[in-house]
Amino acid sequence: MRQNYLGVGILEQWLTLQEIADELKMHIETVREWVRTKRLTAYRVGRDYRVKRSDLNKFLDERKTTDDEP
Repeated sequence: MRQNYLGVGILEQWLTLQEIADELKMHIETVREWVRTKRLTAYRVGRDYRVKRSDLNKFLDERKTTDDEP
């Protein structure tokens, strides 16, 4: 479990593929393709998939085109 700056444990946020598609303003099939090709780590829960917020952030960071730092 991760901890915040006070040392208190916080739970990981889990997202559905639809939530990711909505957040990124993309078609859900694009997000499903990322999961199918194992570019985006996802966990099968019943018939659906869930993605950890930290995995999505890592996925997006690996694809940024410029560095934020000078």
